[in-house]
Amino acid sequence: MTEATPSRRTVLKSLAAITGAGGTIVGGSYVASQPSVAVETEDVLEASDVRTERNDGELDAVAVAPELAVEWSDFGGGLDRIGITLGAAIDGESGYDLLFDGTTEADGVTAEGDNLDAVDGALTLSFERIDITTVGDTVTEADFGADLIPGEVVTTTVELTLRVDVVGTQNAETQTAFETVPFDVTLRNPEGEATASGSANTDVE
Repeated sequence: MTEATPSRRTVLKSLAAITGAGGTIVGGSYVASQPSVAVETEDVLEASDVRTERNDGELDAVAVAPELAVEWSDFGGGLDRIGITLGAAIDGESGYDLLFDGTTEADGVTAEGDNLDAVDGALTLSFERIDITTVGDTVTEADFGADLIPGEVVTTTVELTLRVDVVGTQNAETQTAFETVPFDVTLRNPEGEATASGSANTDVE
């Protein structure tokens, strides 16, 4: 991340735990005449908790497809840009992988709503599917269980950390919102089963 972006430890210390993907965070308290911004994670994950069974005891991918709602008000002259930083980490472990660090005009982001030159506006941002196990070295397939024995179940908690910087065109007035969203990934290697049937074809004469 850039120097202006806080470390994952700082971000997590600054946030109250969000128990689901529908939380809303407001970037401060302001009177009506001052710039303000709100960010809502409408559906940060395609499924909050995911579970799968694999006979080889391994996962191929752990994917997220974030959708965000950004609202701003009282930005005279509109916005210069909306910057978005999204990171992923394994709960309880140090470090994180940077999944996205750019603006609403970057590849992989679809924006629908008001133009940035609006004093008051709203945008819905949709991101392309991201496999978090292929981005960096912090979150990998091995974190979700590898070579599980038959009947073994492993659950791993992932934390997504989101930062949104809304920057105005006048005096570079900026409002920032943070949010963290956890979700569980459960992998099970089912025990093998087998049945046998047949007929002896007995007879007598």
